[in-house]
Amino acid sequence: MSDQTPVETPTGTPTDASAGTPPEGKRRRWRRILVIGVLLPLIAASLLIWSASGRQDQIDRVPVAIVNNDTIITDPQPMAAGRELASTLTHPASPGDNLQWVLADQDNADKGLRDGTFYAVLSIPSDFSSSILSSGTDSPVQGKVTLVSNGAASTTVPYLSSAVANAAAASLGNQVTVNYLGQVYDGFNSLAQGNQQSASGAAQLASGTAQLTQGAKQLTQGADQLADGLDGVQTGSAQLATGAASVQTGAARLDDGVRDLARGTSRLHDDQAKLAAGARTLARNSDVLAGRSRELHQATRGVDAGARVVSGGSGLLANEINQLAGRCEAAGGSVAFCAELGRAAQHTETLATASARLETATGKVSDGSQKLADGAGEVARGTDRLAASSKALSNASGRLSNGANSLQSGAASLARGAAQVDSGAAALASGTRTTAQAGHKLASGSASLASSAGQVDDGAQQLSSGLAQAASESPTYSKQLQETLTAVVAQPVALAAQVQHTAHGNGWLIAIILGVILWLAALVAALSIDQSAVGRNAMAPVGSRMVAITQSLPVLGFAMLNAAAVVAALILFHPSTAQMIPLILLVLLASATFCLLALALRLRLGRVGLTLFVLFLILQVAASGNVVPLETAPTVLQTLNSVMPLTAFINGASQLVSGGHVASYTAVVAVLLVWALVAGALMLSAVKKRRLEDPVRPGRVALNPG
Repeated sequence: MSDQTPVETPTGTPTDASAGTPPEGKRRRWRRILVIGVLLPLIAASLLIWSASGRQDQIDRVPVAIVNNDTIITDPQPMAAGRELASTLTHPASPGDNLQWVLADQDNADKGLRDGTFYAVLSIPSDFSSSILSSGTDSPVQGKVTLVSNGAASTTVPYLSSAVANAAAASLGNQVTVNYLGQVYDGFNSLAQGNQQSASGAAQLASGTAQLTQGAKQLTQGADQLADGLDGVQTGSAQLATGAASVQTGAARLDDGVRDLARGTSRLHDDQAKLAAGARTLARNSDVLAGRSRELHQATRGVDAGARVVSGGSGLLANEINQLAGRCEAAGGSVAFCAELGRAAQHTETLATASARLETATGKVSDGSQKLADGAGEVARGTDRLAASSKALSNASGRLSNGANSLQSGAASLARGAAQVDSGAAALASGTRTTAQAGHKLASGSASLASSAGQVDDGAQQLSSGLAQAASESPTYSKQLQETLTAVVAQPVALAAQVQHTAHGNGWLIAIILGVILWLAALVAALSIDQSAVGRNAMAPVGSRMVAITQSLPVLGFAMLNAAAVVAALILFHPSTAQMIPLILLVLLASATFCLLALALRLRLGRVGLTLFVLFLILQVAASGNVVPLETAPTVLQTLNSVMPLTAFINGASQLVSGGHVASYTAVVAVLLVWALVAGALMLSAVKKRRLEDPVRPGRVALNPG
């Protein structure tokens, strides 16, 4: 580009305006070099640095919503993890290092995310606390929170909010993990101590119950033996009582007998004299009896001899008479005579029989007399012995009398002792009955004790079995459950980050790229318009409005070409644009506005206007809120963001590219139209100024703004 601007002469030949004044042209050139080479970079750098400085300290201005839907858990222990997480975010230890977390309900949070009130929404689910407590169950799960951010609103807020939320979740998770591990370790210690004590107690219980069972069995056996012995004692005591009664009765009888014996011995002593006298008389009489017995013996011998003769003769006579009686009838004897002979024969036989009996009797009498004589001698000798014995009997009766007296005294003592034995036997029988009953009760109690000991032993075995079962039922973890539990304990709180309206392929830069390209294209159009023949021939000697419109037609055409090129590149390299048609219309409007603004500044202020156009670009890029949240920028830039053309286009285009919610599409269009009107007003002002300054042809406008 030449620093000399051609001026149209009346003849139509352009001349160099600085040809006549070389020193002035050089000074102007150096001023331009100074502005372009020094001041422009300085101003641009200052704007960018000023807009970016301190933004990291202003992140607490970035609004992010928290929706706490968590349900507080009261069993088995109180837990309000959602409230604790929300409190950690809304009341941080270092407020300047945190975002502006705002508690909101779900509807307001979603609405704010759509319209740009909130850059992101952190949602805490209703089962957050229960999920945190699930690490102690068989189904551990992480407490998941969801962070939804609007990628179309800012490119850094999703990462920034995610980092802050992750830090808060990690802090809460660390606290939960520490508490969980503390409880686990305490549980392990308590379990170890309890198991040790249980094992020791169970062993002692088993040993003691075994000894108790053995002792109870022995006690039962001893009690049974005692009961049996007491039964025997009871039976013996009863027998003793009966025997004592019998002894008492016998002692009484003995006493009576002793008394009778005493009386008898007294009478015996009295009769001893009579016995002695009778013995002496018997001795004397026995001698007489012996003599007479001998005489009787001699007499009986004679009788016996006569009896034998009579018996023999009677027999013979009987035979003869029987024969006579038999022959009597034959001899013709009379019947009476024969009968008498028969009776005589019978009497004879009877006599023979009587004689035989007499013979026998006399023999016996003879023998008896002989024996009587012998007995009389024996009686005599016996009387002698009786006399001697009676003397001894007399002596013995004296001793017997003395013994009877002693026996009587002993019988009395025996009777008294038997009475005492009877009383003691009765007491013994009663005591043994009581003892037997106690023994039976003892045996029953011992049996119950043995049964209880058996139950205790069963209880000990059940305790041992229960401990073994408890040990076997101690939680075991599969590989998958171990991995899950490890992940849950290591990170109890998980953050699921979702970015809405994210343009693929660095789409967050597309809006800025489109705006900058359109702005630079407008600058190129403004720089090249004074070299266009179309621009020079369009200047007609008409009113200022028509001149301005005619002057802007080539620029508008160039703007449409720029817009078409940008749209073609957008369709070719970013076909995933969410709202393509509205974006194309917005690109056309923005391109026209930017070109008109550049042309207006070029016509009104010349190259200074183009320099301002470049500085305006830098200022708007600095005020853009797509990369860094607008809330972190200085207040002046926040105000300019909503009223400048490029920032308005970037705000609208970023939402259209990503499919986000355009807060006010009408407002974006209105801002661009206002700036187009401002550009038109500047062009009218520039046309009027050029027409008044043209000395050659009043109806012509020289395209020499420099």
